[in-house]
Amino acid sequence: MQAPNNYKHKGLIVAGMHSSGGKTAVTCLLLAALRQRNLAVQPFKVGPDYIDPGFHSHFSAKSSVNLDPWIMGREHVVQAAEQFTENAFGIAEGVMGLFDGSDPTNDSGSTMEIARWLGWPILLVVPCRNAGRSITAAINGFIAEAGGEELFSGIILNQVNSESHAEYLRKACSTLEIPILGALSEIPELDWPERHLGLQPGVEQKFADSNELAELAEKYFDLDLLVKKFQVLSESVAQKNTQNSTPLKFCKRIAVAQDEAFHFYYAANLEWLRQQGAEIVSFSPLNDSHVPENVEALLLGGGFPEVFAEKISANKSMLSSLKKTVESGMPTYAECGGLMILAEAMKLQSGQSLAMAGVVPGIVEMTKRLQHFGYCKIALPEKREVRGHEFHYSNWSAETNRANLWKVTRHSTGNSRTEGFRTANLHASYVHLYFPQAASLIRDVLKLFPKELPKC
Repeated sequence: MQAPNNYKHKGLIVAGMHSSGGKTAVTCLLLAALRQRNLAVQPFKVGPDYIDPGFHSHFSAKSSVNLDPWIMGREHVVQAAEQFTENAFGIAEGVMGLFDGSDPTNDSGSTMEIARWLGWPILLVVPCRNAGRSITAAINGFIAEAGGEELFSGIILNQVNSESHAEYLRKACSTLEIPILGALSEIPELDWPERHLGLQPGVEQKFADSNELAELAEKYFDLDLLVKKFQVLSESVAQKNTQNSTPLKFCKRIAVAQDEAFHFYYAANLEWLRQQGAEIVSFSPLNDSHVPENVEALLLGGGFPEVFAEKISANKSMLSSLKKTVESGMPTYAECGGLMILAEAMKLQSGQSLAMAGVVPGIVEMTKRLQHFGYCKIALPEKREVRGHEFHYSNWSAETNRANLWKVTRHSTGNSRTEGFRTANLHASYVHLYFPQAASLIRDVLKLFPKELPKC
């Protein structure tokens, strides 16, 4: 497919045929290579993923932005894409397979839905290990289901066995109208360790040098053709980032837990807080001795506190500070891992029980199986629905008799349960939220609108 001269797409979708097909590797290679060429690129991740964006950010030097069609809705997705591609070309890594989403009968919640909403063409990553000409049938099936070749910018042949295998596949695909933009073999630099939620988080990884990945991309991909197909890419060179050119006037300082154990934050959530006048003050429950001074709210996000449970438990001064801070009345929002550190104790799979902050009654116990997984809906008192998702391997022992925050309804099954823990100033829940979609709730929890706001 030849791109017309007026081809002005602001982004590209890196999609796969299924999970674990190489989307993250291809996305990171592209980000590293285009950055090395001094082209302005902005990473995105389709869906509620917190881990892959960390990889994107490492190789692009920019925060990766989530585009979740089910939680955010079309308006918020388009708004976020437009905001973050104002001065950059967007590269969005898809979720699972191209058509996999929240509904098994249509494109709802899928990468395909994002591609349609944004009008961004698809770069299809095709796993080819031990495959032959049959991959053309699979590719043609994806083209037909999507609605035509014009929706695709190219194909990356991934996991090829050898150069001769790659050449064979190129010939097999010569009948397609979509160009082959690269063929990637198994590369040690891209062999990243995994954990129960997917890849091991970027904050724990020993990454190959970005320049090394850029060289690999130049070797295995036809980047010249890619840049040629997207005129806006070359136009993005040397453009100045004008976002936030006017300094924000902060009205409230929010302490945000950010370290190896707590790093599950949507970039858009933190940016939204800043837009509300909040100054983000980062601290580490692992390494610091206390909650930062002179803050007016506390945000404890998700992550992997169970991996660092012994270190967290040993940091008695921090746990005491967290307990004192919350019980003093400070507005506190705790999400998943945040709930876990505020519990009385955490019981590991080994059977070891470790003391936590003791704000939320009961213990959290790690299990070998997912306890709650997927999208969910919460009906707020003002008759407005908030959407979120859960993904955790722990149980909160007091949930059955002390949960009092809200009723959570599982999107896939319709099953409901009472979940979370609330006091006058504390919101603690396993549910992850997209703040712009739950704006009134987050403003209320964190008390973001003091009366003196206009004077700040």
